[in-house]
Amino acid sequence: MMRISSTLRIRFTRRILLLLLSLLIVHTLIIFPFPFPFVEALIFTHKGWRIAMNIGRETETFGMASDWASSGCRLPLIVQCDFQNDNKHNNNKTGTVVPLTGDVRYTGPDGEIIKPVLGGEWSMIAGNNNNNAKLEQQREISFTLTFPEELIRRDVILNAGSILRLDGLLYSTTQLKEMNDIFYKARDAKWDAGEQLNDIEKRRDASLKWNPNTNKWEKRYEKETILSTLKKQKDMLFAERKIQQINLERPNPKDLSLDCGPFPGIDDGDVYFRKQGKVLLSNQQGGGGGIGQFWNSKECVVGSWAAEPINDKPLSYY
Repeated sequence: MMRISSTLRIRFTRRILLLLLSLLIVHTLIIFPFPFPFVEALIFTHKGWRIAMNIGRETETFGMASDWASSGCRLPLIVQCDFQNDNKHNNNKTGTVVPLTGDVRYTGPDGEIIKPVLGGEWSMIAGNNNNNAKLEQQREISFTLTFPEELIRRDVILNAGSILRLDGLLYSTTQLKEMNDIFYKARDAKWDAGEQLNDIEKRRDASLKWNPNTNKWEKRYEKETILSTLKKQKDMLFAERKIQQINLERPNPKDLSLDCGPFPGIDDGDVYFRKQGKVLLSNQQGGGGGIGQFWNSKECVVGSWAAEPINDKPLSYY
């Protein structure tokens, strides 16, 4: 009797909870008719991009003096800016870079240092996709920022008037989805080829069967022909190479910005910036003197950069 009463009590409690939950839902629908307020809260406001540069000597730094950033010191620069269309040329491939705060911030020996920064221009070139001619798998982005005053952190120096050109790649959400679909098809083809090769081994290693007509043990399956085996091996090799080629063009999620945001001229979804873009110092008048003078006349790689969108999401701290 104790077990029966306990079971009935649990069932009764569950029914009461379900009834209360139903009443709560009905009450919510009456007070807040569809769409719910929290649906509108999911529409976030894009406020620009946070550009984080890491200035210092790189493996590709061949144009600076030997004593420039030789200590291994880095100069971290944070610039908040926005990319806008260029109305002069009436196209979606060029535009202007507008700093949102007009300053760049970094930490020096005595604390935070604030210096002015001027915007520049940006340009974009669409890449080609060898796997799908209709799909532009990546877009090359290049833009400039000018620093009117000297930036210095130990032996890392950017003279007054330095012009930095930032080169990188960006991908739209639609492009990433289509590249993933191409990868999944190639992966399925590899799995199918692997199953066919495994079937050859299973047939070859299968147990013998008894033939009552000949009173002998015989092989359960016929032997695979050499031509058939070579063809299946070729299919497997082709599928593996195709996946390797796709992975060379398809970015790893770890190499992309944590979040995506809109970019002018791109109408197939928000974009992700690829990390570790190149920062180049232009060899112009006042563009690199002092301890970091050029010893040649070319642009020089002086660091890397990454970008994250600025919005009102809970996880956006910029």
